[in-house]
Amino acid sequence: MPGEGASDVPVDSFPSTAVGGRKCAAVRPESAGARRRRRLYDGGPTVYLCPVRSIGVLLLAPLALAAEARAQAPAAPAVTVETRSVPGQEVKQVLAQARLAAPPHVLRAVIADLERYPAFMPYVKESRVLGRDPAGEVLNYQRLSFGMLFVDDRHYVIRIVEHRGRESDGRLAYAFVWSLEPGLPGDVKPAAAIRVSVNRGFWDLRPARDGSAATDVRYCVLTDPAGNLPKWAVGLANSQAVPELFAAVAREAATPRYAGQAAPSAPETLPAIPPLHDCGAGG
Repeated sequence: MPGEGASDVPVDSFPSTAVGGRKCAAVRPESAGARRRRRLYDGGPTVYLCPVRSIGVLLLAPLALAAEARAQAPAAPAVTVETRSVPGQEVKQVLAQARLAAPPHVLRAVIADLERYPAFMPYVKESRVLGRDPAGEVLNYQRLSFGMLFVDDRHYVIRIVEHRGRESDGRLAYAFVWSLEPGLPGDVKPAAAIRVSVNRGFWDLRPARDGSAATDVRYCVLTDPAGNLPKWAVGLANSQAVPELFAAVAREAATPRYAGQAAPSAPETLPAIPPLHDCGAGG
């Protein structure tokens, strides 16, 4: 059997070599049977005996890199989340707000990058742009996966309308308003996931009122994922998931892909975006 009758071999029995920049002694552990066979064939793997601290460095290096990455990531934003009942709906509207360190045009670039959502947006498994019209409206198919046993994926098509406007001080603001569209893409099997029955909301990105480069962000969503999930569980899940959503957007906005983007040009006389109070109204 492997290892039976293994014996110690002097460290200097074989030549030394360098492993990981350190001088290590090479030995071949042998069983009694292996020693008999070595008379006919001198082979087998060589094991290098190196100081244990070399292995420790290799193990600790990834941990150090991860700690450094966490230190460089922006702090999780303080998000205020409110829920409100909506007449005629079994689920509650969720309205959240926070101040994020990035300027409005950077956050706008993150939120508008729909096809990259699976890379950073919580639960988004697939996101495809199905079409854009001249006015800038976008049809977007999304599939969500929650990684929970007995909870099916959800999918839907939404129409997203982008608004741009200037605040009273001339700074640009942005808003994305979406609503549920009927049907699914032709290449998607309806049984692949459960189609949500209600989904509308908005992102509202306004320059911080204190005059800094930060953004006052408001997010509203009213969604019914359908299926067998209890409505109270849907509301609780939405309330808990929204802070994760804000944190994901803030992290992505701090990356070089978005942080270095210049603000897009816009007419100087652009009217202000009307106030967005809630997303419970409408179909």
